[in-house]
Amino acid sequence: MRTLSLRPVDAHNVDAVCALAPHEAQQRFIASNAESLELAAGHAHMHARAIYAGEVLVGFALYAEAGPAGRQDTHVLYRLMIAAGEQGRGHGRRALALLQGEMRARGAARVALYYAPDNLVARKLYASAGFVEAGIDADGEMMAVRAPA
Repeated sequence: MRTLSLRPVDAHNVDAVCALAPHEAQQRFIASNAESLELAAGHAHMHARAIYAGEVLVGFALYAEAGPAGRQDTHVLYRLMIAAGEQGRGHGRRALALLQGEMRARGAARVALYYAPDNLVARKLYASAGFVEAGIDADGEMMAVRAPA
C-alpha cells in the first residue's frame, strides 16, 4: 500500500488538482476543486491540500481553522474528494485521519463537516471515523462533528 500524504496545492500541482473529479454520480454532492480553490484564495484561514498516494495525486481536501465567529476550538472540513479512479482503496479514510491530525496540530479540539444527507458514501465514511450527526443546517446539509483523532 502506497504511503498517503497531504501536500499544499501550489503552482506545481494546481492544474492536476483542478482536473481531478469524483465519479459522475457524486459530482452533485461536491463543488469542483477549482471552485474550492477559488474560495480558499480569499481566506487566509483556509488550507487546501493535495492528497498523494506515493507520488500519485489521488484527491483534494479543503479545511478552515476557526474564524472570528463560532467556536474557536472548531475547524471545518469543507471538502474531501478522492478521484473516481482511486476510490475504494482506503484513501478517503486515511486522508481523513491525516487531515484530522493536521487540524489537531493547528489547535482543533473539534472538527465539523457537512454533507448532503443522501450522500450515503460520505455518511458511511464519516460515521465509521467517529463523526456524530448533529442535524441539518440552513442549507439542507447534514452537520457531523468529532474530536480529531
